[in-house]
Amino acid sequence: MPLASLLIIINLTGCSSGSADKKVPELANEMCDCFAKFQQELSPDAMALMKTVSASASPQADMMAGMSKLKPEDATAFAEKMQSIATKGSDVYSCMEAFDKKHGKETTKDKKALTEKLLKEMRSNIKCPVGAAIVNLSVAKGM
Repeated sequence: MPLASLLIIINLTGCSSGSADKKVPELANEMCDCFAKFQQELSPDAMALMKTVSASASPQADMMAGMSKLKPEDATAFAEKMQSIATKGSDVYSCMEAFDKKHGKETTKDKKALTEKLLKEMRSNIKCPVGAAIVNLSVAKGM
C-alpha cells in the first residue's frame, strides 16, 4: 500500500539548533488536524485498526494483519481511502502541502529524533490515531 511521504520532517534541514525541535506540540497538532476529516470517514473497524497501527512496534505487519481481518469490501474501501492520502488534491494532501509551505524553512538537529517526538506527541492525542499511524508507518519504513 503506497503511503504518502508528505511529512515535512523528511524535508527539514539538519542544523545545530533546530527551530522545529522547539515546536513539537504545535507541529504535531497541525499534522493531526490534517487527518481529522479523513478519520471521520473511516469505518469503526478501520479506526480500530489505525489505533492499533499507531501504537504498534511493527506497524506494517499489524496493518496487513488487520486488513486481512476486515470484510473484503471494507478492506478494499479502506485501501482506496489510504491511497487517497497521496492523491494530489485530496484534503489530506492539500493540508500537508499547506503545512509544508508554512514549515518548510524549519530546521532540526536530528530528523529521526524529531520524528519520534512528533509520533509520541501524536500518539498522546486521542483525536489523532490516523496521523500517528501514518507517521508510525513512515518511521518503520525508515523515512
